[in-house]
Order: sequence, then structure tokens, then C-alpha cells
Amino acid sequence: MNRSLITSLAIVLAAGCAQAQAQAQATPDTPAALTTDQNGNKLGLFSRPVMLYDDGNTAVHFYGLIEGTIGYANNQSATGNTTFGFQVAWFSGNRYGFDIDHAVDFGDKIGLPNLKIISKMEGEFELPTGGFDTDNTIFNRDCWLGFYSEDLGKLTFGRQNTLTRDFTQNWGDAYGTQEVVLKEGGYSNVNNFKQFIFYAGDPGGTRNNSSIIWKKKFGDTVVAGLGYGFSYKGAGGSADPGLGGEVPGQPGPGSSAAASIAFNKVQIGPGALSFNVNYDRGNVANLIQQSEMIGGNYVIGMFRLNAGYVHFTAQQGLNASANERKDNSWTVSTDLSLTKRTTLALGWCRWDGTNAGTSSGVVLNPMFGATTAVTNATEVNGGKSTVFGSIMYSPDRNVDLYVAFDYMKALGAWKIGDALGNGGPFGVGEPYNSETEICTGLRFKF
Repeated sequence: MNRSLITSLAIVLAAGCAQAQAQAQATPDTPAALTTDQNGNKLGLFSRPVMLYDDGNTAVHFYGLIEGTIGYANNQSATGNTTFGFQVAWFSGNRYGFDIDHAVDFGDKIGLPNLKIISKMEGEFELPTGGFDTDNTIFNRDCWLGFYSEDLGKLTFGRQNTLTRDFTQNWGDAYGTQEVVLKEGGYSNVNNFKQFIFYAGDPGGTRNNSSIIWKKKFGDTVVAGLGYGFSYKGAGGSADPGLGGEVPGQPGPGSSAAASIAFNKVQIGPGALSFNVNYDRGNVANLIQQSEMIGGNYVIGMFRLNAGYVHFTAQQGLNASANERKDNSWTVSTDLSLTKRTTLALGWCRWDGTNAGTSSGVVLNPMFGATTAVTNATEVNGGKSTVFGSIMYSPDRNVDLYVAFDYMKALGAWKIGDALGNGGPFGVGEPYNSETEICTGLRFKF
């Protein structure tokens, strides 16, 4: 093949690519609602490469995250068992999902220009086995639809993150976003400090079935949100029996309510402060559990400091006959960009509880541990302290390589097991009163 022919082919290919890119970008006929997502990020072939479908009014994108972790953990049981090998991903749950945006033409008529219907369906699997994270459930992470426009905000219906999880993720550990955004997100996956997330949960966990959530940005700084979760079964039943709704006409058990407000990137001195205030309430078997949470982060250049505090109370015992549980817990963490592609993170979490209800001696989860059977005799005082850290290298925007560790120590009469966390990273038995985890992993996002 001579040089002139190669040159001609190169010109043709370049022209073809340029034409494809031009066609993929927004055209005058593209509805404005389909040019960006709810955070202002561009939609389209070259900004979201895995596009499955686009007919001009509806765009469907496929995405995923695959993470493999090999780790070591000691004291996996009271006899001190040590485990080494593949484990459930330390940082992020392995997932696949679909984002759907559909522009509607009636938004202008009701005073909501560029209104669109949005939906997300997302499931989780485990890399070591390929099995579903939740048996017989395809979309255990997200299954919702709703509306979005700049004037309305984001209004969604179905299974989704609890409201306070999405707001507190920017200080709950060292790995959240700097700002509170309208998209879901929040906290790491399987380790000995992730359990801090449970304070931001509801009667079903840290994802809220049968829920309605509204979030809206006000200017460049303020984000507000409201959430309500119905009883899990409700009218017509549900794939998840949950903790409430079994008795017709009694919708309270299993319901939840939440409110949050965030202030993003407020300039104070040489850096920017992003903070939020949150209230979370759940009805678990007609016993009320609630959290008040405040926290945020402060960023100066490539240095970031996160901190937050939680006050949690829970009614316990049949008809609230046992003592009320009271937790005062906090967390502090930091991350530092050592280079453009390497980040160091360190953190500390502390749980402190008074009259904490137990089941089989293990302290119940905040917010979704059923406390009906708790008695004064089964309550304990104590807590848990965890330090953690990681070094992550990201050769490109899609790939992360990391080494991470955490060390947990139970305090007082506090006992930790599967009921409060993951029973160790390998999901076997109960950790002893202390545990050390060390792991390495690879994360790929598309």
C-alpha cells in the first residue's frame, strides 16, 4: 500500500470521525432537557460513551463499576481465626445500571421549562462469585423514576438512597464528593468504618423502598432535600416484606421521614467550606429512632479535612418499656493529593452508645435494628473506634489501584458482629473485640 493511499484513508477516517462527533453533539433539534443531566454534566455519545438508545426525545445510557479486592483480616471469630483471599470489594459495590432521560413537551405549559422524566435501574453483584449481592433481586441498588428540571429540582419515586445518606456522604468518610449534589452516592462498601452510614439509614437500611425524595439546588451554594418512605409492603404487596405495613390500615411501622440542607463551597479564609445539617426519623415496629447529623469538609488546594457529628436516639422494648438508647458519635478524616494521580486518605470514626440494645449480645444497627425485644437487661454501654487509610493511584479517569487498611477496637461492653456491619470483610462469623484488615484492589469504571 503506497503512502498516498494511506494518507487518503487517514483523511477519510478523520472526516468520518468528525462527522460522527458532530452528529452526536446537541443539534438545534435536540431538546434542551437532553443536553445535560441533573448535575449539568453533558449527555451524548462522546460524554457518556455507552449509549444504548437515543431517538431524539429519549436517551438510555449503560454504566458499571467492577472492583476486585484481595485482603487479610485477623480475629474473624472469638477463637481468633485469620482469613486471606478474595473478599467483597472494599471500596465500592460492583454494579451495573441504566440511566434514562426523556424530554417531555408539557413542561412549558405548567411553568417548568426543560422538564424531563428520569429513571435509574441499578443492581449489584460480587466479583469473587458473580452472584447477586441480594439474592433474586436484579436492581437492589436503585429502581426509581421521577422528574427533573432546574426549577422543580429532582423529584423521584421508588427504591433509592436515603436522603441523608446522599447529603452526609461528603463528610461521612474520606471518599465522598466535596459538594452535595443531586445524584445519589455515598460511603465506601465493606470495611470496619462504613457502619457510620447506618445513622443515615431508615427502617429498611441505607436504601429506602417505596419512597419519595425531592432535592433542589438554589443558586450555586444551597441544596435542600425532603424525603418520605412509606411502609414497605403497602397496598398491593412488595418483593421486600420489610419491617412494616403488614396490617392494613396501619401504615406507620416501617415508614420514615427526613430533611436536609447543604451549603456548598462557602469561601472562608484561604479555603472553601461545604457543610450540611440533617434530620432522619424512622418508625421501626412502632418504636421511633432518629438521628440529627451535622458535618462537612474544608478544602485548601489539594488538602481536604472532613468532620461530622451524630446524635442518635432509639425507643426500645415492647411499647418503649426499656431504656432509650442514646449515641453520640463522630468522625474525622482527611485526604491529600500527593501527585496529580495519587491520593492519600486517613480517617477515624468513633461510636459511643448508652443503653444500646443487643440481639444475641451483638449491638443492633442504628435506624433499622428492630428493638422491640430489647430489655433493660440486654442493653450495654460502650462503643467502637476505627482508624482507616488508603493510598490510591489512578492512571486514568476510569481505573484506580489501591492499598487500604482499617483497625477496629470494641470499647466497653460493645460487641460487633453481622448485625452491625459485615462480620468481617469475608462475611464469616463475628469479629472478636478488635480486628485488622489490610487489602489491595483494582477498580474499573465505565
